[in-house]
Amino acid sequence: MITSTIYILAGELSNAATRSIKGQVYQVPRVGGISFEVVPGQDTRMIIKHKDDEPVARGDLEAAVAKAGKYQLL
Repeated sequence: MITSTIYILAGELSNAATRSIKGQVYQVPRVGGISFEVVPGQDTRMIIKHKDDEPVARGDLEAAVAKAGKYQLL
């Protein structure tokens, strides 16, 4: 079964920022899909799709987000 896990990124991110993060996060093992919810004036929600029995390691996501630029997973 496929499930979604929501992570919060600091700040309202631009389209360019989300594209950069997406490129890095897709390289993290077990990530099946990624989308973003950007709401003006709020932190950005990053939704990761993965198999229910194969969670994505938060540390791997933090490293991927940092590699994409000066972005922070809250």
